[in-house]
Amino acid sequence: MKVLIFGLGFIATQVAEFLSSAHEVSVTYRNLNPVKKVYYDILSSKGVKLVKLDVLSDVDTVKEEIKNSDVIVNFIGEISGDEKSLRTANVEVPKTIAALIKDVGTKPLFIHTSGSTYGITGEVKIEKQLGEGLNPQSPFEKTKFEGEQEVYSIAKGNFPLVILRPTLVYGKYAVHVQFVMMYKMAKWGIIPKTGITFMPISATSIGKIINKLVEEKPELLYFYATECEPIKLERFFELYAKALGKRTVEIPLPKNLVKSALPKDIKGLVKYEGTKFDCSVAKQLVDPKFDENEIIQNALFLKELDEKKILIPT
Repeated sequence: MKVLIFGLGFIATQVAEFLSSAHEVSVTYRNLNPVKKVYYDILSSKGVKLVKLDVLSDVDTVKEEIKNSDVIVNFIGEISGDEKSLRTANVEVPKTIAALIKDVGTKPLFIHTSGSTYGITGEVKIEKQLGEGLNPQSPFEKTKFEGEQEVYSIAKGNFPLVILRPTLVYGKYAVHVQFVMMYKMAKWGIIPKTGITFMPISATSIGKIINKLVEEKPELLYFYATECEPIKLERFFELYAKALGKRTVEIPLPKNLVKSALPKDIKGLVKYEGTKFDCSVAKQLVDPKFDENEIIQNALFLKELDEKKILIPT
């Protein structure tokens, strides 16, 4: 199968690396910062084709890449920024990709990676009709939700579509601000005991889910991509410290204090702490489990970037 992946973030990089052993994979990127150059080199060494383009301005190139692909996966998206940049990444980009797939007419499977936080906490079940009962609050949530509605509307009756809603994604190449923050604290041997739990999923599990979807090619599906068991936040700190060979000290911290210290872009997601997302579809597809080794590999990857002085949160 020919798989076209839009975006060169850490999830896309790990998924592309995973899929490259069984499929012909291409990955698009708009520009390269020092971390993305590392991703570029990793994928190049695996035989992945890298294509420089902008989805919204290089339409002819995008159409040509789509025409030559059996599966399209969109990982382009933003969690932070002003409303215009969020709308561009989370609405206009997936809408444009979907419209071009329809226009090309070859009917590849389109897998659109969306979000999982839509204003509902506690026990979150997948809705019977797309968007039914959801209540997005922040600009991030609203644009992710609108992006889903746009691609669903375009795809219906025209090509197969899967809307993937990952919970908190971790992986060996993760350089998002929250992972960098945990790595830096682990370097000091600090393990905050907070009682905070969340529902994660590894980037490798997302790769396995996508590989399964490539085989099954469902006509229309939307679901939460998540492991079934909540994980305590301190487990990440413990695994980072273990990988770095650090002695640790546990520091009990009230949840409110931890929440106040979190980066601005993450604070809006804290209300979903303790929320249990519906894992039934993910379990049926691949039954994802918490992978401690991915956290250990991530610590070593971050250490390598740190030593090269290119540990830049993305």
